[in-house]
Parts: sequence; C-alpha cells; structure tokens
Amino acid sequence: MTCKRVAAACVGAALSLAIASFGSGASAADTTTTPTWKPAEPAPAPPPLDIHGFFDVTFANDYITPRGLLVTNTGLTTQIVNGLTFSLYKNPDTWINSFSVTVGTFNDLWSQQNNPTVGSWNEFDWWVSADWTIAKYWKTGVTYITFLSPPGNFSQERNVEPYIRFDDGALTGWAFTFNPYVKLFYAISGSSTVVVGNTGKTYDVEIGLVPTLDLKKITGVPLTIAAPTWVTVGPTSYWNRGVTGCGPTTTIEPCSLSNAGVFTTGLALKESLDWLIPTRWGNWYGKGGFQYYHIINDSLLLAQTFTGTANSYATAHREVWVGYGGLGFTF
Repeated sequence: MTCKRVAAACVGAALSLAIASFGSGASAADTTTTPTWKPAEPAPAPPPLDIHGFFDVTFANDYITPRGLLVTNTGLTTQIVNGLTFSLYKNPDTWINSFSVTVGTFNDLWSQQNNPTVGSWNEFDWWVSADWTIAKYWKTGVTYITFLSPPGNFSQERNVEPYIRFDDGALTGWAFTFNPYVKLFYAISGSSTVVVGNTGKTYDVEIGLVPTLDLKKITGVPLTIAAPTWVTVGPTSYWNRGVTGCGPTTTIEPCSLSNAGVFTTGLALKESLDWLIPTRWGNWYGKGGFQYYHIINDSLLLAQTFTGTANSYATAHREVWVGYGGLGFTF
C-alpha cells in the first residue's frame, strides 16, 4: 500500500511539472518577439591610395626645351616620362592643404642620332620635387633636376626649379580656367642649358598661363583643350656669356644682348580613354597638339649651330613648330 501511494505521488508530481512547463513555455512563446532579419552591413570602402604613379610617352617632330634651345629637328623624337608621387599630408581645413613628394625620370630618344655607344638615347634627366597646396587655390613647390647626356654632348647640369601657380578652377569651379604661374629655373652647375650662356650660377624665369577648357563639365565628353603659353626672361649672361658668331658672314660678330628668351603658345588636346580601357588598369589618356615657338634671343639662334639644328647663324630657325601625339596613364 505504501508503494502504491509513493508511485501515485511521483506520477502526480511529474504531471504537475509537465503542465507547469507547458504553461510557462506557452507564455514565453506568446510574449517573445520574433527577430527581424537584417542584411549584412557593407564592407567599408578601402582608403584612397597615397602613392600614385604616372607614365607618359610623346612622339614629336622636333625637340625644343622650355628655354628655347632647339635640340633636334630631324627624324622622330620620342620622350618618355614616368615616376611616383607620395601624398604625405592632406587636410582641406588648414592653411597648408596638402604636401607630396615626387620622383621621376625623363628620356629623350632621337631616331637619327645613331650613336655607336648609346644609339638613339639622346638625353636622360631625373628629378625629385616637393609640392604643396596653400589656402586651397595656390599650388607651389620646388624641383631638383639633373640633366645628363648619354652620348656626351654636354656635362652634367644640376638645376633647381621653384614655382607658384594659381588654381582658379578650384576657386570658381568653371569649365574654363586660366592657371597662371611663374617658375624660376636656376642653373646650379654644369654646361650652359642654352649652350652659349653662363655655366652655372645663373637663371631664367618662365612666366605663363595654361588656358584650359574642360568639355566634360559642359557636354560630358572627357576631353580637355588647353593653350600652354609662356615667355622666358633672365639676365643677358644666362643667354650669352660672350660667345660671338651672330653675324650673317662672320664668326666674330657679337650677338645683340637681350633679357628675353623665347615666346611660345600652342594647342593641346587630351582625352580620357576610360571608355576603352577599364580604370582598374589605370586612368589612361590620349593626347595630341602643336606648340609654336618664336625665338626672341639671337643667342638661341647661335646655339643652333652648336646643336646641329642649323648649319649657320644665317640659316638658324627663329620660328619653330612642334607637332606631337602620345598617350599615358596614371594610377
């Protein structure tokens, strides 16, 4: 009898626990909110690159320097520029908005040089520059650049170039901009950068502007049209250190001295090729145009008799037209 009572008590306790559990479970089910599904948060975008590279190749009929020295005027000249830019600082809310350092090289290949040692390799330059933006609209910087002649036409030339440019496009946001600038070219040492001028410790100044129309802002076409224009000025000794030969028939006639060097203007077209080449391979572009040079300084005409672009002073080229085309990319 005792065992039956104990068994009945155990069964009753079990049933009571089951009923209690069922009731509490039902209550919990009634009061619990069903969780709502949410899509996963997208991964954050990677930070922009602070290292940028560039490569540019230009094919032209002549090679004339920004200072007005006509280096080659026969055959084809091919010029290759490449390098890296390191963006070290960016802050739009401070007086100095950005700071970067660039290292690069320039190579000039002349199809008719045919040097037995270096072939068509006519010139090699390397440079390092520091550039910064001030008060959002002023671009300024300084470049140290060395000119080298693989065939040995001149000794190493060491130069420094500080510049300042007003970025009126950043100020106005217009499709048409002027981009005025001033650049000092100081020759530290080496051969004269215009052949018959002082060899080192001399300078000239480039004063110019680059009127530019960005058609993408107007029509959506990724094409810019620019008119690079500048004039160079400097001390008379930069252009001529006393070398004679500016006469039509004699090599002893002195050159007339002038502080002006060359005036130039042109038309440059540049089109983005992102419609043809995916941007994951870099931002490619094609370019073409012409540049007209008017030689003001007679000593630059005399220099042509040394570079071989004129047989005599009388046949030197005061007007020079350079046509070019090319392509390049940045990343």
